[in-house]
Amino acid sequence: MPTNVLLVGAGALGSIYAWRLQEGGVHVTCVCRSNYSTVQSQGFSISSEAYGQHTYHPSRVVTSVDEAVADGKVYDFIIFCTKALPNLSDNSHIIAPAVSQNTIIMLIQNGIGIEEPFAERYPETPLVSVIAYIDVSQPQSGSIEHGNVSALVMGLHNPAQATADVQDRVERLSNAWNQNGVMCMVVEHIQSFRWLKLVWNASFNTVSVVSGGNNTREMLADPRCKQLIRSIMEEVYAIGEAATGAPLPVIQGKDSPDAFIEDTENRQVPVEPSMLMDFRAKRPMEHDVILRRPLEVARKLGINAPYMEAVYAMLVMVEKTLVKL
Repeated sequence: MPTNVLLVGAGALGSIYAWRLQEGGVHVTCVCRSNYSTVQSQGFSISSEAYGQHTYHPSRVVTSVDEAVADGKVYDFIIFCTKALPNLSDNSHIIAPAVSQNTIIMLIQNGIGIEEPFAERYPETPLVSVIAYIDVSQPQSGSIEHGNVSALVMGLHNPAQATADVQDRVERLSNAWNQNGVMCMVVEHIQSFRWLKLVWNASFNTVSVVSGGNNTREMLADPRCKQLIRSIMEEVYAIGEAATGAPLPVIQGKDSPDAFIEDTENRQVPVEPSMLMDFRAKRPMEHDVILRRPLEVARKLGINAPYMEAVYAMLVMVEKTLVKL
């Protein structure tokens, strides 16, 4: 029997990870919203530097979780990869109709504290926290543009749920990604990797907006802006290492703010951060999980983070001006 996956949030990011799983023989049901009509009739039109040109037709396309379970189908995994906007609403209830005794929930989202609503609502359900590294966008409905980066780091939110069966199932799904072009790593201390991802997100993502709408090359070309990015990264390192009680991990040689900056500077194509894309489209931005929640952790630990505080204040004001919430 194939593994049954329900993927909620089949946008740019979700479509790539769903496609690569399905290439590995996994049955994937995608919950689509604004792009439903296009995907249902034509599939996803994907242009990928890593995987080439392809039209991806999910095993099944639905408009809601209720529709996904209407025929009684039971899902082994629910992969939830919507924007993390807890300041606007708690959307953990969306998947409730599909959660069963057999389900493992996977959260592919940015930020700190994203697991809490799901852990509280589904305390008996294994919860896997997943961090994505991917350069992808959906410029038009169902049209996906993907670069050459596609990686996942995952681990159980609650180690007490790491039974042999749960670990085996997570490893098998990880292997399906690994065997189909997605570098996937299962780790024990996932929160350390969340803070590591935040080093880039809390700096480049946020400053791209408050600087007036700039990509990574434009930001780093300005010495003062570059120093601001470095200062925010230093604050994230300090908070993350204090919160986890250990040095942050190293991925691909990136072990310091300067290493992150150098890696970003050396990219042939400048990065348009996801928050910048939301800003341009006048959509809500993920400042709650990328700045506010880390700042709450900093205050509890007695760590000053003035650069993050200032950028957070400006980012919220920018959003209020542009986005009618």
